[in-house]
Amino acid sequence: MFGVALIRLASLASIPVLRLADRWGRRTLLFVSLGAFTLATGLTALTTTFVAFVAIQMLARVFLATESALASLVIAEEFRPQRRGAGLSVLGVVSGIGFGAVGGLIVIVPLTTLGWRLFYLVSLIPLGIVVYLRRNLRETRAFEVARGANRLQTSFWPRIDRAHRRTLVKAVVLVSAFGLVQTTGFFYASDLAQNTYGWSGRFSVIVATAGVFGVLGFILGGHVSDIVGRKPMVALANILATVGTILIFTGQRSLFIPGFFLAAAAGACFVTVTLAYVAELFPTEVRATLGSVVISCQVAAGSLGLAVVGASAGAISSSVMMLILGGSLMASLLLLRGLPEGRGRDLIRPDPPEPDEGPNRPDGVGKLLEVPVPVYPV
Repeated sequence: MFGVALIRLASLASIPVLRLADRWGRRTLLFVSLGAFTLATGLTALTTTFVAFVAIQMLARVFLATESALASLVIAEEFRPQRRGAGLSVLGVVSGIGFGAVGGLIVIVPLTTLGWRLFYLVSLIPLGIVVYLRRNLRETRAFEVARGANRLQTSFWPRIDRAHRRTLVKAVVLVSAFGLVQTTGFFYASDLAQNTYGWSGRFSVIVATAGVFGVLGFILGGHVSDIVGRKPMVALANILATVGTILIFTGQRSLFIPGFFLAAAAGACFVTVTLAYVAELFPTEVRATLGSVVISCQVAAGSLGLAVVGASAGAISSSVMMLILGGSLMASLLLLRGLPEGRGRDLIRPDPPEPDEGPNRPDGVGKLLEVPVPVYPV
């Protein structure tokens, strides 16, 4: 468990790496992160000690988080505003195929002498294909426009407009609250099903079947949020997660499966809609940096939730703690009241500076809140 926690927390190191994407460009960092992740994956298959495995996987997690964030960012910046969520939902579905492939490999692994190393060796195949396909990837128009307008920042720490600071804090708290409940809930739901209910085989079937509800969640967070807005879908994901968590940990076996399916749909919905939403909240020159801060805090909150529930196990049962955490998730919805809607927002052109704002301001930062403009074809 300690090794898993270290590997998860290593994704926080992707923040300074992603800062370079706001300085050098999305395309450059995509190639660097993909190459580094591929190398780390291959080295993992060659490790012979636990320490080496954890160390290399921590490095791999840094570049995996970077790669994932940049892939989502490129889609957000390149797709038409009214189809941004739909593009991210397709990304989510395709990513989910990987979990199905792992399920198939679990059956094959005992039949080989490679053991767990087979997972990493097989993953090199799609990584090699992706490296080949991305050779023609162009830089995003949003970054090119920002560079042409001399809006890029060369400082290590980004200069953030005051309005965006408030937005960042609210987004971090909102996403972290969900990550805390979702990550902790899945871990203890697995423990409840397999160790308390004795559903080892059945739980594998439940997880596989939950993939159908995950696809539904991707559609809600992507396609539907393109129509009704990001904020309603964020609220819906929170409600589904709350209900699902409560059903799972009430202690009633008959409620576990529907609760798990609701939680799976909520997780997929929340991930997809927040990837689109976070991209729409910040200007191009700090979008990769601040987006990585928000998503990394979600990962850290999940580790924190595991630590809190584990530490309180002697005084309060894990099920009771999850009921408390699940119920308290609803309070995070209050943060949506102070956040703007992002659906249909253009991510390429900034607002023109107001008379009292612009290049002559003391901090040198103009007003860069981005608003809907006529749609440009992909």
